Amino acid sequence: MAANSAAEEQIAHLQQQEQQLQQMILQRQTMQSQLLETDNALDTLQKTQEKAFKMVGPLLIAIDNKELAEELKSKKETLTIRLKNVEEQEEQMHKKFQELQDKLLKQMQH
Repeated sequence: MAANSAAEEQIAHLQQQEQQLQQMILQRQTMQSQLLETDNALDTLQKTQEKAFKMVGPLLIAIDNKELAEELKSKKETLTIRLKNVEEQEEQMHKKFQELQDKLLKQMQH
């Protein structure tokens, strides 16, 4: 019975790790989407001579194109750094998950 209890604990732990990994994947995908949106906004801003506007809460405020471009570049830089960190964490979590899964499978085969 102790072996079953230990196996059940490991399965629960593995499921918890899988949930955390799924959350990390969603976080990465969200950041990738934000980065793509920021890139697109920056490209559009650089291609136009029109006046730029920025959402501030429910308001749409006119803003200097250069100022907005600097804000977008800063946001892009921050997102790029955060995305890299999340990707590294995701990779580590995936390795840990795989190790736990392999260990559990070996135990169940014996």
